[in-house]
Amino acid sequence: MAINRVSFSGEELQVREIEIHFLSLERSLRAFYQKDNLYFMGYTINELNMELEQRLEELDKSTAFTLLASIEAHLRIDFLQRCYNKKKDELSRKFRKLYGQKSHKISLSNDILKLWMQYVDNKYIVSELRGALNYRDWLAHGRYWVGKVGRKYDFYSVHHLAICAQDQLGIEMGA
Repeated sequence: MAINRVSFSGEELQVREIEIHFLSLERSLRAFYQKDNLYFMGYTINELNMELEQRLEELDKSTAFTLLASIEAHLRIDFLQRCYNKKKDELSRKFRKLYGQKSHKISLSNDILKLWMQYVDNKYIVSELRGALNYRDWLAHGRYWVGKVGRKYDFYSVHHLAICAQDQLGIEMGA
């Protein structure tokens, strides 16, 4: 059976790039939302602080979303490279079998991470990744329902998760 290969774009973001972007924007927002900025003439200090907090919260969510998308990209690239390169370890063999059954209809959470759960020493990290994907899905679909994501996620918790996933799964994400 011939494998219809995905052409990798090389445009997946590295964790460090996303972190630098987040920190730069956070500093910029804090510098912009100053009481002496004429743009905010007529604002009370309370109004200014409330608006800043809203902007920071949205930055946090959007950057966590970008980070989760990047984690997904790195996990999928790893999966496909293991399939294409016919690596001989047991996990890669299971991935190839799964790929043969489902081709490009592979679910990150229900297929790839489910198999990782069987082969990683620290199962907690895989469980955390699966939970964070629920948060990502909630963000991606417009947040119109009350999200049942298990715990609170933010940029810092997702960033920590990316670093742990890189260390535990051995997948280079540029963390």
